[in-house]
Amino acid sequence: MWITNQLGVATWRDAGTEWKIDAEGGNAIRLRKATEASLASTVRLSPVDDALLPAADEQFIRGRSWNVNYPQSSHRHALRIAFEAIDTTPHRLLIEPTISIQTDLLDAHPKIDIQIDGRSVEILDVPDRNDPAVNRTGSAPITIVRSDTMYAAVFLGPHDSPFTTDLSTSDSLKLRLFGEFLEKGVIRKARPWILIDHSEKEPSESELQTMWTQLANRPLPLAS
Repeated sequence: MWITNQLGVATWRDAGTEWKIDAEGGNAIRLRKATEASLASTVRLSPVDDALLPAADEQFIRGRSWNVNYPQSSHRHALRIAFEAIDTTPHRLLIEPTISIQTDLLDAHPKIDIQIDGRSVEILDVPDRNDPAVNRTGSAPITIVRSDTMYAAVFLGPHDSPFTTDLSTSDSLKLRLFGEFLEKGVIRKARPWILIDHSEKEPSESELQTMWTQLANRPLPLAS
């Protein structure tokens, strides 16, 4: 269940463990296991063009989903994120942030980076390369990063991978969502899955590919 006593800050509690999200806005949105404080154990959603993200002004919980709204105000776009826990074990969290952006400006190219620091980064393909639903442009469907304290993976479905830019280095994952021209009044969404794993045994390639298939087959959200 989600627990929050502060606007923009919440904890997901399940399977005997807790995962904390600091989503107040500002420099970045941060996700980590509640007992981990290291930057190498943190997933960040970071702004690119603006110096800061908009500040959260509203939140609500609906089932397994924690929803946070960010008004456009003096920024170039408004933002809404619905964090939904897909699966939790004592050492692993699979979470879906549905990120919605909208602008009142006539010329805007909003961008948000998924960033995870580590010591190695690799990509993994999905099982059926002949599937026409799997677009081979943009970023890989699965990007993996390892640090000294964490194993993490970002999954991009067929609707997101063509519009995501991979800016990762050999030791740091960076995937840039959106980036194209956003027309005034239009809502654009991205729905990556993020796996954070502190267990001693890494998930197998087949496990990761199964997770990606679950994401690819999941109906697109009508609202966040």
